[in-house]
Amino acid sequence: MVRASCLVSAVLLMSACQKPPEPSVPEPEVPLAPVKVAPFSLSVLEDAAPSGCTWLRLESDGRRRALLTVDAACDGLQFAWSADGRHAAVRDPAGSARGPGRVWVVDLTSGQSAAQLLPEEGLTGAVGFDSVGRLVALVAHTGDLVRRADGAREVFLFEGRRIPIPETEEGAGLAHAFRLEAGVWKRIETVATGDDADAVFALTTTEMLVSSTVSVDPDALALQSLEEDSQEAARLDAVVAHRGHDVFGGWARVETRSGPLFAWRTAGEQTTLMMPVRWEVDDGHLAEPQGLGLSARSPVQAMARGDLLLLAGTTQARVYDLDSKRLAASFDGLRGARFWPTASPRVPHGATAASGPP
Repeated sequence: MVRASCLVSAVLLMSACQKPPEPSVPEPEVPLAPVKVAPFSLSVLEDAAPSGCTWLRLESDGRRRALLTVDAACDGLQFAWSADGRHAAVRDPAGSARGPGRVWVVDLTSGQSAAQLLPEEGLTGAVGFDSVGRLVALVAHTGDLVRRADGAREVFLFEGRRIPIPETEEGAGLAHAFRLEAGVWKRIETVATGDDADAVFALTTTEMLVSSTVSVDPDALALQSLEEDSQEAARLDAVVAHRGHDVFGGWARVETRSGPLFAWRTAGEQTTLMMPVRWEVDDGHLAEPQGLGLSARSPVQAMARGDLLLLAGTTQARVYDLDSKRLAASFDGLRGARFWPTASPRVPHGATAASGPP
């Protein structure tokens, strides 16, 4: 009995000294490595310290080339490009509210830049390049204008000229086109038009521009709003039970060469895409693009070039391979991402109204 008692005591003692088994921990999911794609370049903006904004060319391998730093906020900076891709114009529209404003002209080969005051005679609606690379400003006249009756119609008296006022224009005004020649703005066209911000697009010079600061990005994807009672909208509502915001709008379909991309689209005159974003993956179900990771209220710009899709948030850029729908590159802390423009034929594309599609 004594031996048995000792044996039992020894077993109990050994059991007490043994560590309890550790709970099993699931192995963390290993994120998929970015898929390899052909090299690409992006135009991006970065907040400068202590203030201002730096414009950069960002390569797919992470190399960066700073092109210009301006004393203006990154939000709202506008760009125009010469047809040969050698020059760019950077404009801060917010500066126009404080005066004539400025535009920076950048030589993309040498990296040299120069600030140029915009014309003082009115409110600049857009800046762009003509087919031979000359900088042009489209300006709405904001000064006092003299109106006179001329028979059955009215005209503006301007610098010795009599400019007929269109009968349909109730709040008529003038719009001017200026061309920069040897550092001086030379007026090349004046027409009577409306008095709103888009009046400058009545100028025939507008149609002679190959690029302007309000041109639609040629890489921007077309989108179509979905009817609220459509099958696609119902499917998205079932998959996305909680959008993460209550912004008024509806689902939109963005066409890509590998199938549709879906995103929330805000309602109103100035619509924009925003999260959530979904597309079909290999097994047919709707999923958020790999590694997108934008905040619930983040706007989203969708652009494509060749086999690549670019989704840009407020301060993020994600590039995807459209064939595999896998993430190719991810960048954070950068604003206004877009594909770096390529040289284009010297064919005028014209400017588009500032209220046009994003």
